[in-house]
Amino acid sequence: MRDKSQGKEDTKMSAEYISTAKGMADFLLTREHRGPGDTIEAAAYRLQTKFGVPVTVLMRLRHREVKDMLMSNFMALAGAYSKVSQKIEDAYEREREVAIDPKILRLADFVAGKKVEG
Repeated sequence: MRDKSQGKEDTKMSAEYISTAKGMADFLLTREHRGPGDTIEAAAYRLQTKFGVPVTVLMRLRHREVKDMLMSNFMALAGAYSKVSQKIEDAYEREREVAIDPKILRLADFVAGKKVEG
């Protein structure tokens, strides 16, 4: 027999990672969407081509209440999220290196949530 308390923990954990997946999918679709004239579906297909995240997963997370998903789909989504986040971080660091005014650098670091050195 299955313990009832164990089942509740499983659904709570599932709901947590589904919520995280929904946030990652929204972030990725927002970053990939090119603005007027582009569609969310086209952005989802580009994400599938670039990172291997299934379009069906992205669209399900966007339009439906998802109760559960395969761990392989979650890991593909997490990998894509990690790569895009790293790309953004690298771009910030490149721009930071070419900045001249230290006051602007401190302001940019504050806005970006970076620790100020010294």
